[in-house]
Amino acid sequence: MKNLRELIEDEEKRSYLQQQSFDESSEEMQIEQTNKEKIQELRENIQKGDLVFPKIYTDTELLFLSRKMYGAFISKLNADQRVTRDSLEEVLPEFLTNISELRSYDKEIIDEIQEFIIDHLIGYGPISTIFRMTGDGLNDVIVNTANFIDIIYKGKTQVTPFVFGSEEELRKIIDRMLAENNRKIDEAHPIISSKLKDGSRVEVQIPPVAANDGSCVTIRKFNEVPLLLEHLVDTIQMDYKMAYFLIKAVKGKSNIIVSGGTSSGKTTFLNAMTRFVDGGEQLITIEDTKEMQPQMPCHSIRAYEGRMANEEGKGAIGLDFLLRSALRSSPRRIVVGECRGPEIVVMLNAMNTGHPGSMTTVHADNTKEAIVRIENMYLEARPSANIGFIRAQIVSAVDLIVQLVRFPDGSRKVIAVSELERRIEANSVVSLNHIFEFKRDTSDTKTTRGKFEVISSASRVIDNMEMYGVNMDKRIFDPNFEMPKEMLLDELEKDMPNKMCNWKEEFIHAFIEKDNQVLLKWPYLQKLMEG
Repeated sequence: MKNLRELIEDEEKRSYLQQQSFDESSEEMQIEQTNKEKIQELRENIQKGDLVFPKIYTDTELLFLSRKMYGAFISKLNADQRVTRDSLEEVLPEFLTNISELRSYDKEIIDEIQEFIIDHLIGYGPISTIFRMTGDGLNDVIVNTANFIDIIYKGKTQVTPFVFGSEEELRKIIDRMLAENNRKIDEAHPIISSKLKDGSRVEVQIPPVAANDGSCVTIRKFNEVPLLLEHLVDTIQMDYKMAYFLIKAVKGKSNIIVSGGTSSGKTTFLNAMTRFVDGGEQLITIEDTKEMQPQMPCHSIRAYEGRMANEEGKGAIGLDFLLRSALRSSPRRIVVGECRGPEIVVMLNAMNTGHPGSMTTVHADNTKEAIVRIENMYLEARPSANIGFIRAQIVSAVDLIVQLVRFPDGSRKVIAVSELERRIEANSVVSLNHIFEFKRDTSDTKTTRGKFEVISSASRVIDNMEMYGVNMDKRIFDPNFEMPKEMLLDELEKDMPNKMCNWKEEFIHAFIEKDNQVLLKWPYLQKLMEG
């Protein structure tokens, strides 16, 4: 983080008076008109969602005033001290109170201007405001140049009125974010991946790669409060039978591939499943950028993170290298956050050679395409490999493929759980045994409705369970069997969520705040309130 002197020197390079002259430029006038039209559209649609945006961002005059107050405050700062949120919250009220221009505005506007100054001085500008107002409902922040910021909130994309003052201001915020992870970006290296202090993942592209006249930033928000399997059931991402089966499959050390598109909930699903791994087993997680929060005791988890090449193009540590190192580190299970390249070869070998119960994710739209995706990654890494050999490796290594989908209305579903049969069909295609499916009701395309159905019974996964002493009630494969919730309650209670590393008492209070019926739905969680 820059100190106060550096911040002030930045501001002196382009004085606030020069910033105010933007309306004399025809280009800036065009941008201002675009923003006015955007804000008008937001005013018409704001009532459709559950987010209430700050007034200073929905009124161009208030936004201009906020920038003016920011410039005035910067000009009066003492260069000999470092600024913190506490110090700013102490001095800003008095500063703003003494400005006659603000006396006609109510406290809500004054408070918003104060937060605007703090966010721009020590935070991420409007991105900090977004973080604060959206809470754990935020999935992604998408900055498309300084003039447009969209968000994915509760699974749905929403346009927002937030803007940066200029490309220069956006670049300053980008530099501030990257500095938290000791990363830098410039025209010679115009693309970079990083993360924020809270663990949120950041992807940045600047010109000339970003070709729409400004920088682009995508932030995948990290949420500290974990999502449990109970939450996935409550939000109808799966039904009781599917949840019960998946718990048993994890305990029975099935090798699982989680397939799905971007933001379909793959990492969340993996986190929820790790809760049912025995705490005595050593789990290693391997990711490009650390996102996973395994719901296991701290002593059972080791987390490895890849490293990008430095400015000279050296020092990169890829997932395949980390995976090879992990195999020499006595793991019992391995979870790779996402297989996108040559690491798939090592992953399949690991699943085949003494690491049952391992899991990873791939990008694919259905379970069959997931197999094709694995084949293609393998061929890219080993072009001379025979396709028959690759398919034999897949069939030998992978037990289950779980398909996740995020639908247009923002809802997420486990739409298929498929078991790989231990055979290859006559046309050399891997044979799948579809166990569960979500059948969508297509009569209403605006909302996602449908039902979960049992397609067939499992065989390979049940063999694994029996090998490891895991018993399962096979009645769940009977389509006519109405599974009582008590069956799932009994299984979930065996692995209370407070066993997870860095569990906090505040989590259960956050669950209750989000859903005040959660203790009625899952009564054993009451124990978390009792210490």
